[in-house]
Amino acid sequence: MTNLVRAELFKLRTTPGPWICVAVTVLLTGLGVTTAFIVAHHGAAHFSAPTTTAGLRSLVGAGYEAGVVMAPVLGVICITTEYRHRVLTATLLLHPKRSEVVTAKVIASVVWGLLMSVASFAMVAAMGIPLLLAEGGSVSAMLHQVAPVVPGILAAYALLSMYGMGIGTLVKNQIGGVILALGITLVLEPIIVAIFGSLAHIDVNFLPSRATQAVAGGLVPRATANANAGAASALLLSWWAGALALVGWGLGASVLGYFVSFRRDVS
Repeated sequence: MTNLVRAELFKLRTTPGPWICVAVTVLLTGLGVTTAFIVAHHGAAHFSAPTTTAGLRSLVGAGYEAGVVMAPVLGVICITTEYRHRVLTATLLLHPKRSEVVTAKVIASVVWGLLMSVASFAMVAAMGIPLLLAEGGSVSAMLHQVAPVVPGILAAYALLSMYGMGIGTLVKNQIGGVILALGITLVLEPIIVAIFGSLAHIDVNFLPSRATQAVAGGLVPRATANANAGAASALLLSWWAGALALVGWGLGASVLGYFVSFRRDVS
């Protein structure tokens, strides 16, 4: 299994798709850092250093939204690239135990998800700290928010990569997998939350995006961060329940994909 995981990591390291995901993640994190410095004051927006706990946490977790978008894409790429380039047959000839191949890909996607989160935090440090100093902010106050935010973001990236891997196993088509993974979290889920959560008062916090917010400590996109954001965050699952929900989404899709499509003839 160790050699199989190494082989999967080597595939990811030597193909352009995962590196493009990392590059886009860093770019989106840079935009998130910039957004964290846009502070509303007396009804007007100003570019200044965040001073509140929520603002500083938004700065430290500036890569959250990048992870919500790119980590599932990375997971999808982890398996669908082999379908797209028709090299999965060679992989299975070298290692016929398909369940172990899927397991190795899940592990590899989680590892790369963690690497993406590290790249995101590197961008936060490289861009956020100089901007904070230039605007007269407190770096020590920012560092105090590292412990509450960083573990959750790391877990969110890893678990969302697993979720994307599961979707890719189920769909097999790369473009279809990316559309489905992002469509569920960015399009379908807000509709379900609006209909069932807000109107019918049914608990839908187990859905991927809501579970990710719970894992990440209640961080929400800046676009929805308003006076009610704190109340909305209070309704989220606990971090461990959110993590279990994301693991369920990832492993559930992987297991379903394994029995529905991966065990079929791929030649």
